[in-house]
Amino acid sequence: MTEGNFLSLDSKFSIVLGGLGLIGKAVVKELLRAHSEVLILDLDKKAFNNFSMELGKEGLSCKFEYFDVAALEESEILLEKIISKYDVPDFFINTSYPRTKDWFKSTFSEITLNTFIENLNIHLGSYVWIAKLFADRMVRAQKKGSIVLISSIYGERAQDISLYEGTNLKENMTYPVIKAGINNFVRQSAAYYGKYNVRVNAVSPGGIEGPIAVSKEKQDDKFKLNYVNKTPLKRTTTPLDVANAVVFLCSDNSSYITGHILNVDGGISKV
Repeated sequence: MTEGNFLSLDSKFSIVLGGLGLIGKAVVKELLRAHSEVLILDLDKKAFNNFSMELGKEGLSCKFEYFDVAALEESEILLEKIISKYDVPDFFINTSYPRTKDWFKSTFSEITLNTFIENLNIHLGSYVWIAKLFADRMVRAQKKGSIVLISSIYGERAQDISLYEGTNLKENMTYPVIKAGINNFVRQSAAYYGKYNVRVNAVSPGGIEGPIAVSKEKQDDKFKLNYVNKTPLKRTTTPLDVANAVVFLCSDNSSYITGHILNVDGGISKV
């Protein structure tokens, strides 16, 4: 919604987990441009300070609290402290991408049981549990809320192995399992929390334009070419594409939408 944001989130309070990542920063910017107050939960205060300077050039600002999704056993205590300091949010958005150091060894030929289980716990476990904690707080506060989780088109379909041909990338056995779990959590929690006026949805991007999340390296040019050639709109997904969808799902314009997985992928999942 940049360059003339028509969705207003005036007087609303958003919490963005993973708000310093590639998608997270775009989401934070669009929420601020829609006039929501924003609190980022993330790990790196120095990265936040740099991002704050970037926001300041547009006259925007937000707040930061340290939050480690890997410490899931402590998440409820930390969440209570955050809510006591700020408030129960109107919107909770999870854009985080937690993974282990050996995440790239999640191919069918290399993965170990330990790598598989650890990544399920840290990624799927944190997405599900923390979303539940926030939804429960919205219910207790009798607050009409919206929760938006970042999923992937690979939560609903198999990875297209041909996209990786001639690239330095490989398939990831764990990733589709995690994202499929997030999608079904969205549907199940939407069914449960609907009676409390708490909506739960997900945004499922296609191939993202930008550095690779784990290594920060430039996206493989051959992968981009393979992806674009198979995509009806002939480009990759931008962080802004995802952010615009998130803002829509937070806004009253989507007030009758819950349990939905919104694909933002240029049509590649439908052809």
